[in-house]
Amino acid sequence: MEETAAVWGTLRVPGDPPLVAGRTGAGPDPVVAVHGITGQHRAFSGVARHLRHPDGMVAPDLRGRGDSGKPLSGYGFEAHAGDLLRLLDHLGIDQAVLVGHSMGAFVVEQVALTAPDRVRALVLLDGGWPRTDAAVAARDPGLEAGLARALRRLTMTFPTPDAYLDYWFPGQGLTLDGLPPEVADYFRYDLAAVEGGWRPKALPAAAQEDAAWVASRGATVDGLARIGCPVALVRAAEGFLPGTPPLVSEQAHDALAGALDLRVDLTLPGADHYTMLHNPHAATVAGVIDKMAAPGS
Repeated sequence: MEETAAVWGTLRVPGDPPLVAGRTGAGPDPVVAVHGITGQHRAFSGVARHLRHPDGMVAPDLRGRGDSGKPLSGYGFEAHAGDLLRLLDHLGIDQAVLVGHSMGAFVVEQVALTAPDRVRALVLLDGGWPRTDAAVAARDPGLEAGLARALRRLTMTFPTPDAYLDYWFPGQGLTLDGLPPEVADYFRYDLAAVEGGWRPKALPAAAQEDAAWVASRGATVDGLARIGCPVALVRAAEGFLPGTPPLVSEQAHDALAGALDLRVDLTLPGADHYTMLHNPHAATVAGVIDKMAAPGS
């Protein structure tokens, strides 16, 4: 069967700043999925297509990303947590299953710490590890390099969308028309037309402020131990690129396992930080979300 792109409806949430979210399904209890530091909601297209949860998924563009509002400052996990609670209020959701990929995992943890009565379960996808003084002092070179590459593109203007692809996949001659539909849709939505070409929609100042928050104000092990809801942790076996160490190290994994009520603890062989959301791994990730969203789980 030929792969087709997930069909997202558009949801608009008023406020300061206004938020835009993608929506699949129409039931009253969708899972809520939060993307990474420079991403947007189309990162979850593959997972949303495989999801069996009857009420579907809502995935916001965080402030400063996608088509949501982009204030010049006022970022960090507390701000994002407030925006997610505003989204839940707008949808009339009392208790949500929250899914977070990469930085989104830290954000959904912050929601669980800020308003524990609003969170039924968490699904952490390759993120959410605790902050330690040792980790701040000895930064992971692979993590630093991958983050720097993601941030650097936000200040660049690309003559064509295909030139943007070449930034991510240099020398491979890829074109949007030649990509799987969901991947092509992600890259198209990621770009805005500007004078001279195309630029990623994510605001550089937003990503920089959030990156600083991870390093200096993210939750410690003791902080994460205050999260009382069930948690699923899904790790990619590789880092930002194939053959690099996983972002959630064994030490970080053990700390999360000791602090949280892990109901699912899964590593995806052959997946890296980005490909874990796409085929062939998207169905597995969707199955974990379905398990956590099932009644009585």
